[in-house]
Amino acid sequence: MIEQFKKSVLIYTLIILALGGAAYETIANMRQTTESSKSMADYSQPPLSQGVYPWSVRSIDTQVISKHWPNVTRASIIEQVGLVSKLGVNYIAIGTPYDKIDEMRMWSEEIHKLGLHVWYRSHWDEWEGDDGKPATMTPEDYLYRTSQFIQNNPDLFQSGDSLTVAVEPEQVGVGLGKRFLTWDQYRTFMLAQVIVANESFDKIGLKGKVYTNWLSVNGWVVENQYTPELVDKLGLIVVDHFVGQSKTIGEFNDPQDLVRQTMHDLDTYHARWNVPILLGEWGYQIFQPVTDENQANVIDLLLSQLRTRNYLVGMNYWVHMGNTASIMGDEFGTNLKYRKGATVLKSFYEPLHSGQF
Repeated sequence: MIEQFKKSVLIYTLIILALGGAAYETIANMRQTTESSKSMADYSQPPLSQGVYPWSVRSIDTQVISKHWPNVTRASIIEQVGLVSKLGVNYIAIGTPYDKIDEMRMWSEEIHKLGLHVWYRSHWDEWEGDDGKPATMTPEDYLYRTSQFIQNNPDLFQSGDSLTVAVEPEQVGVGLGKRFLTWDQYRTFMLAQVIVANESFDKIGLKGKVYTNWLSVNGWVVENQYTPELVDKLGLIVVDHFVGQSKTIGEFNDPQDLVRQTMHDLDTYHARWNVPILLGEWGYQIFQPVTDENQANVIDLLLSQLRTRNYLVGMNYWVHMGNTASIMGDEFGTNLKYRKGATVLKSFYEPLHSGQF
């Protein structure tokens, strides 16, 4: 209980200071006053157009491979990002843990070489306990370590990239004995991510050039735990949202119902919060295999509806390989080829150049 109390005091201190701004600097220098911090708060972002088509963000995620597959060679990365780049994307998302800087650099270098932006969507290993590490990192440690990471690796980032400091932070839990004692602490951490990243990019000459508010969360959090203050400062909702996809083998879903549910939720989020929406993760089918025709049909149905929503700034298709929702087929990482769904996705990402491969 004593340790929990100490932890609560630390996080409560972070709440007061981070809401005032300059989060990681206040961690390093606790004597800074709240009024001074308020004047330094920076939630600003590069311009991002909504109501345009093709979307401003046309991304495909490589999470399964870039995060979970060991010893992926540069040659394999070149092949994978080369194929993804032909699908009309302007972003490729990578899920490599921030601990693995050499792997991150390989992915980012090859993506940047193709004239594309990188969306860094991951976290530190000790946040959720990945790669055999203990899940012991505190929110305070997370923010400080990330600020140092950005400043120590200026070559990793280019103008137009996006850094999600901690993807889906709700995964570490909220409540007694969890990383966040309360949802107020969670929301404070969300805002502190933006402040920390903005300050750090300012120090490496990329002020206002890297998106830092693409903070992916699940739909339940958007609906139940977002607040007007949080949404106003973020200026954007990024939701990872999979509905209507069954985990039961052999029980397939009604595509029309899946699309209706998804669009109802997105419409509801926009009606309530009145800010642009970025679909941070969506793919079909993430739990079980489906035929190429079935997958392509569902992708077409949903994206046809997404295209009619002016509030949508874009989407990130999850994933390119390594899951039943993949739009590229492979045999243990070799003999890569597009599935039919890739052609459909390209027709929405790059409608003027969407012919067959």
